[in-house]
Amino acid sequence: MENLWTEIYSSRQNRSVLDWMVTGVEEYNDTLCLVMTKNRIKGLIPLSESGVTESENPKLTKARLSSLLGQHISFIVTHTDKNNNLFIGSRLKATEKLSSNAWNKLAVGQTKQATARRIIKRPTDDGTSVNIGVVCEIEGIEAFLPIQELSHGWVNDVNDLIQPGDTFNAKIIEVDKDKRKLTLSVKALTDGPWPDCVNRYSKNSFYAGIVTGTLEYGVFVNLEPGLDAFCKLPKSGRVHEGDSVSIIITRISAEEQRINGVIHRILRKAV
Repeated sequence: MENLWTEIYSSRQNRSVLDWMVTGVEEYNDTLCLVMTKNRIKGLIPLSESGVTESENPKLTKARLSSLLGQHISFIVTHTDKNNNLFIGSRLKATEKLSSNAWNKLAVGQTKQATARRIIKRPTDDGTSVNIGVVCEIEGIEAFLPIQELSHGWVNDVNDLIQPGDTFNAKIIEVDKDKRKLTLSVKALTDGPWPDCVNRYSKNSFYAGIVTGTLEYGVFVNLEPGLDAFCKLPKSGRVHEGDSVSIIITRISAEEQRINGVIHRILRKAV
């Protein structure tokens, strides 16, 4: 425990950045705080120092803080109370320190380690919501990973590939220093199936695949890793995600990187 207190005091005195896991969310002196515990030492980060935007709805604010549960975050210690095994920290101060020089070093094409923080959803006209991407953190800077940059193929649910707290490599595809905008791509780190897949598939031919996504106006059928065909809904019967089907390719375009088809029949229903 003494070694841990040495690190805590050093952070307060030298503004060194520490990294602990968020273990709770609670009120302390009428203030919502992130909680971190290690070796019976308790750390608190007040909402105002958490980097989380406060909402007029207290429940939404608490939910935003709770989204960090189980994730490691960086912070700088601002106050200590060793008698009660307690300290107060600031995530904002750590972020400011980490990102102060990072913007000048970031460039398109670089590969960086990113940490997923939360999944972004957009409401739809029918009252539901769809995933549009992941908010990530790179060297103290917030970055965005669009859903279409996760994989070369169709992604039905971001959580199938990345969940909050995950750490992974990503390539920087856009840097806007004026707007403080950083955009990432995971699929840019791997070779896609285009354009050579046109040599493996041809129009008016039959192929087997797995249904990876269903929409009101059609379904996506995976033919190989990173390659999905968009197909019209079958005239009879319903298909579901995970079903094995045969399709007829009606159109294939290397320029548009797109395959269209129709479902011929269901080969095997998903269990």
